[in-house]
Amino acid sequence: MSRKSSYLSILIIGALCLTMFVTSAQAQKDEHYLGYRQKLMAAIGGHMGAIGRVAKTGLPFMDAIAVHAKSIEMSAGLIEKAFEKEITEGKTDAKADVWKEWDKFVDAAKKMQEEADKLASVAVDDKDAMAAQVKALGKACGNCHKPYRKPKEERFKR
Repeated sequence: MSRKSSYLSILIIGALCLTMFVTSAQAQKDEHYLGYRQKLMAAIGGHMGAIGRVAKTGLPFMDAIAVHAKSIEMSAGLIEKAFEKEITEGKTDAKADVWKEWDKFVDAAKKMQEEADKLASVAVDDKDAMAAQVKALGKACGNCHKPYRKPKEERFKR
């Protein structure tokens, strides 16, 4: 093997190692984005679950619904930023349609934010208005989940 071919081999091996390192680093970075995204959406889901539990069971936490709704409103304001990086592979339930229909996706998140704000401002003693607004907020969540979240059978297992 000539000296020239030895250098060429070293350069090729070095380039391959660098490519693998960059690819691995990118995959790790993507995992961090996905992890944040999932925590954010899980927090919203947790607040929705708490609202539903109080509303359906009559637990004596009706005043807490406004707190949960306010948390959803604030969290919904983070969705656009959390989804800016397009990641459709790996442990994600997001469909590629999120980025293909970015403006619609962002509008759906903003609608959820608006409905959560309305729920936070509904009087606790007006049970009918609160029930109607809980329903409106749930519909706003579904309007994003249906087009932009993978069907149950395609979701990754957590």
